[in-house]
Amino acid sequence: MLSILQKRLILQAVSLFAETPADILAEVANLLEEVNFKANETVFEQGEDGDALYIVVEGSVRVHRGGRTLTTLAAHSVFGEMAALDPEPRSATVTALEDVSLLRLGRVPLYQIMMNRAEIAAGIIHYLCQILRARTTAMVEDYQYLQQVARLTAAASAVETGIYTPESVEEVTQRTDALGQLARVFQRMIREVYAREQRLQQQVQELRIEVDQARQTQQVNKITGSDYFQQLRGKANNLRDLLEGKE
Repeated sequence: MLSILQKRLILQAVSLFAETPADILAEVANLLEEVNFKANETVFEQGEDGDALYIVVEGSVRVHRGGRTLTTLAAHSVFGEMAALDPEPRSATVTALEDVSLLRLGRVPLYQIMMNRAEIAAGIIHYLCQILRARTTAMVEDYQYLQQVARLTAAASAVETGIYTPESVEEVTQRTDALGQLARVFQRMIREVYAREQRLQQQVQELRIEVDQARQTQQVNKITGSDYFQQLRGKANNLRDLLEGKE
């Protein structure tokens, strides 16, 4: 069993109560219930009515929805706080990854101490505002990420139609993550393909000129090699000889 002092020290390390004075934390510590779960045991299921928040003392838990892991939480992490503050069904399932020791704070005692201690209410409001800001920032970053993925997709579609615009992904290349690396490789590929296309077009143009010249030579040879042309040449030579003789 944890002493009140031990529980208070744990609360001090939890972001939800980080701004709460030590003497008030002692009151909160009195309300905490120790609970333990074995590895792979479920703490609560998605869809269950939420009536408490939990603080990890030892071990770790997995927060998941279906087969997808949303996050893992270790010592001094808090979870279930939204359902403790607002009576809504749990949005995810939490399962112990190993033997885990938790502190549980029910909704009723939480409401009571928030009503009696404005400092706790203010600290929790500040904590929730930080979460909201972080989620808003994440949403903006996700939106920008999707926009930049769309730019890469558009550039790829343009290449398929023979349009090469490596500058269109310049902004994406400035990222330092995997998407930025992909954009830099793709931009280099666009430039290489464009250069190769230009060389190919130049070679085709040169070949076309050579073919035209060869065709013209062939046509000239065909004309000059004909009997009619030879007759004309003979007549021209005779006429020239005749004129030179008169002179």
